[in-house]
Amino acid sequence: MPNILVAIPGQKVAVQTISEGQQALHEMLGGSLECVELGNDFILYCNQDSNEQGLPVNPHFSQGLIKGPFIITKKAEDIGLSENDIRYILRNYIRGMSSPNEQTDHHGREEGHQQP
Repeated sequence: MPNILVAIPGQKVAVQTISEGQQALHEMLGGSLECVELGNDFILYCNQDSNEQGLPVNPHFSQGLIKGPFIITKKAEDIGLSENDIRYILRNYIRGMSSPNEQTDHHGREEGHQQP
């Protein structure tokens, strides 16, 4: 099972494992998938219907406006993220973070620095 980065409004950014396939992504995001290519073979998935569903703005994404949860994975067949991938994503796409242990949760538990 590959590692992905999950950002949900009001929660810490988390690294989670997910079963492969778009159905798993669809279930996590709660709507039709919208794909945004970020470069360097990273892809962001978000809920295409977020406006219609009245989802809140996600403050974690530093490169634009996303509503509701989003997931970042690799674009290639192996969508799993390595520790180096996670560091790169946090440094370049996640607001206010620079390392995987700073404000992320790698196991579904709260740990590390609390967000204000």
